[in-house]
Amino acid sequence: MLEKLRSAPPFLRSIWQMSHRVWEAYPLACLGILAMTALQGLLPLANAWVIKLLLDAITQRFAQDATRIDGFLIGLLAVQAILLLVTTTLPFISTYLTAELNRRLTVAIQSTVYGKINGFTSIRPFENPQVYDTIRMAQQGAEHSSQQMLDILIRLLQNTITLVSFIGVLLVFNIWLAGLVLLAALPQLYAQIRLGQQRFGLALTLSPDERRKFYYTYVLASAESAKEIRLFGLGTYFLEKLLALYHRTQHAERRQEQRALRWELGLGLLSSGTAGVAFVLIVLAALAGRLTVGDIMLYVNAVSAVQTALAGIVASIAMLNESVLFHSSLEKLLTLPPDLPIPAVTQSVPSLTTGIELRKVSFRYHDQQPWILRDVNLTIAAGSCLALVGLNGAGKSTLVKLLTRLYDPIEGQIFWDGIDIREFDPVALRQHIGAIFQDFMRYDLTVQENIGLGNLTKIDDNAWIEQAARQSQIHDEILRLPQGYATELSLMFSEESHGIDLSGGQWQRVATARMLARDASMLILDEPTAALDAEAEYATYQQFAQLMAGRTSLLISHRFSTVGMADVIAVLEDGRITEYGSHKTLVRANGTYARLYQMQAESYQTETSVS
Repeated sequence: MLEKLRSAPPFLRSIWQMSHRVWEAYPLACLGILAMTALQGLLPLANAWVIKLLLDAITQRFAQDATRIDGFLIGLLAVQAILLLVTTTLPFISTYLTAELNRRLTVAIQSTVYGKINGFTSIRPFENPQVYDTIRMAQQGAEHSSQQMLDILIRLLQNTITLVSFIGVLLVFNIWLAGLVLLAALPQLYAQIRLGQQRFGLALTLSPDERRKFYYTYVLASAESAKEIRLFGLGTYFLEKLLALYHRTQHAERRQEQRALRWELGLGLLSSGTAGVAFVLIVLAALAGRLTVGDIMLYVNAVSAVQTALAGIVASIAMLNESVLFHSSLEKLLTLPPDLPIPAVTQSVPSLTTGIELRKVSFRYHDQQPWILRDVNLTIAAGSCLALVGLNGAGKSTLVKLLTRLYDPIEGQIFWDGIDIREFDPVALRQHIGAIFQDFMRYDLTVQENIGLGNLTKIDDNAWIEQAARQSQIHDEILRLPQGYATELSLMFSEESHGIDLSGGQWQRVATARMLARDASMLILDEPTAALDAEAEYATYQQFAQLMAGRTSLLISHRFSTVGMADVIAVLEDGRITEYGSHKTLVRANGTYARLYQMQAESYQTETSVS
């Protein structure tokens, strides 16, 4: 079965995959919906047939001048009442089951999509525009296409049953008329499939614009940008950019809708002409005395029902094709290859005893882009602190990404206690690394959660969380918050009286506590005091000096007053290590480090003399 599925055309394979997802979400509801859909497909013919019998019976009794209601008429009326009851109630039950199935399907689809996204072990997919477009299209189309497909299949089954039943009626009346009605549906099928493909192509074309629209709305409405937007008067500038995008995307959508309108008007004329021919044939047959009043009503209903069912089937097939195109984004996401190669059998990550070594490491983000790092050789001895110094763009942050295996080197190797880090499971490796970045996350969660996210196994351990907070010197301030560690650090999700926001320095200490909660073998501090004033920075680094004593650590900072606490300093220039040694050694060498150090020292002296 699986082999046949793999060799099936992509369209049929996608339908099978979507149907399988729907079935797995709620099998019992699927069975109920199928049964009720089949009944709803047969009800139009049953209603039409009973009405035919009623009209013929009434006409016959008028001809016989009989006005008494006999058992046959009573039986027909009872059957008609039952059919009306079933016709009225079935849609409500079907709607309820469909809604419940859609709810379960939503959870299943979201779990699949975000499970795949969460499974990316590197950050490359999020920094690749093509892959990010695939992710966005999967997010947009996965749930929609599967739910839409459920509705489509329900309508397709119902209309097919109705079509087959009424086509049988038309075949009895006139085989050529039945063929004409069926042939008239072919142009509709072609047009709807073409329009569906064009709609999907338009969605792909507009995807970059939709990303930019999302960004502009974020800039205009987010708390992070509100101050600067108002200070510099940028609101109108970004609003105009947003509106220009809306005009551009709506122009493209309008052109697509105009194409659809032209097709639909032409197809409407074709459908009306076909119905006109059918009605002429029915009238001629009636005038020739070959049809009863009930027959006339039945055949008129049959023509209308067949055209309606055919239009529904054609629309369903076209929409199904469109759903398959959107669903292909989900399948494309799910079939993306692993973003980092992980061996089938990984080695356990030891606690650092010798250290970390970068050996001839080179890296660039794409083949057509320049090298960010080139032939980097660097050693961080276990238990020592290495400070990395360099101008912006020198490659410091990229080196951190490689150490934490958010990327792999293009060339060279990184060793952890003599073992290539590619031999480890990245998740296991990162459990041994704690980090605080300049752009650390500020989670809209409680204080306890914000700290506990550094070590999920300890997130409910109050003593552990408090210890990390004390080490980062934020504990006393937390106790003064309205609900202590249970205070939600958010103005977005909490009531104003319950949620709060912290100052930049307080957030920095919370992020530091999160790093310390990890109890990692190696610490990475990437400009960790950028949000602090000079006094708080000095106190924080005194604290860091105590915390990092005897622990392997990497410190990145532009402030040379803090770099001096490191055991050894490396200077990174244009992606290469150009200087390596202690503070005193590098100052005496009179190289780049000495020049930058002197520039900063003179700047501080100037500030002091001015003040």
